Amino acid sequence: MNFKTCFLLFFCLLTGLVFSQNQHSKSFGFISDNDVFISINQDQYFSNGLTLQYQFLPKTTPTTLAKKIHTLQLGQYLYTPFRAYVPNIVNQDRPFAGYLFADFSVSKYFKDESFLKMTYQLGILGPSSGAETLQKWYHRVFDLPAIAGWQYQIQDQLSVNISALYLKNMGYSTNKLIDFNVFSEAKLGSVFNELSLGFVSRLGFKTLNPIFNSVLFNSNIDNKKTSNSVKECYFFIKPQLTYVAYNATIQGSLFNNNSPLTYGVKPIKAHLQIGLKWTSKRFNYGYDVTYLTKAVDNNRVTAHKYGTITMIYKFK
Repeated sequence: MNFKTCFLLFFCLLTGLVFSQNQHSKSFGFISDNDVFISINQDQYFSNGLTLQYQFLPKTTPTTLAKKIHTLQLGQYLYTPFRAYVPNIVNQDRPFAGYLFADFSVSKYFKDESFLKMTYQLGILGPSSGAETLQKWYHRVFDLPAIAGWQYQIQDQLSVNISALYLKNMGYSTNKLIDFNVFSEAKLGSVFNELSLGFVSRLGFKTLNPIFNSVLFNSNIDNKKTSNSVKECYFFIKPQLTYVAYNATIQGSLFNNNSPLTYGVKPIKAHLQIGLKWTSKRFNYGYDVTYLTKAVDNNRVTAHKYGTITMIYKFK
């Protein structure tokens, strides 16, 4: 049984676990990034990401806010050169790297349809992240190509990172089927140091929900009892530009040079995300594709893309 068949069976099974309930103040689910979601022949650069997410509402919310949400995440990212089998270090156009992390964020959704999200992250970059073991395991289980070259990966370092994201809704079309939002995000710490600016638009099949009750902005849990959940379905587009000051998954540790292979980074990179988000009574779903320009400062690296599948289960 191949990877796609296994994932489809899991997806259908989990979707079927729906029970009758009127109040959804918590959620739990996963975000899976992988270039196999676009092509089974591609396995490069940001090769795989898996994040488990739990959200809940605090007991009280200030009257100045429409909503406040706390989020806990546990995730792992895997980075490889242009393919996962590159046993010779001289042929690696990007270092192998694994990153295991946990973070906590507080999102404040304002009544003027803006929000501020602060995220505090701890992690480990390097062999102790377990990325090599995980990639070799699932390549073996799902009969994917062999892996080689991880012995030259970025070496261990602890990660402490903080990020701040601010988004503001700039308006809707007259029929409220399209909106326009601008955002900025800053990351600072021992692994990622960068600043991003961009915009995101939703293109709906029905009237769009406000920012503080939308699946795209992770805000559609609530503690108000309703007889019918508000369903959503829309496409979205999210372009952004990022200034990269430092990326330890490419450049190695800020504090030593003990990694066998490192490269410089491209200081400016572009990022385009397009996809579809939709909801049912108890689930949030998403599928999107991300296009990234070159991140590594060498002539062999190319732009690349990967897919993301999201499934979140809402409960009391």
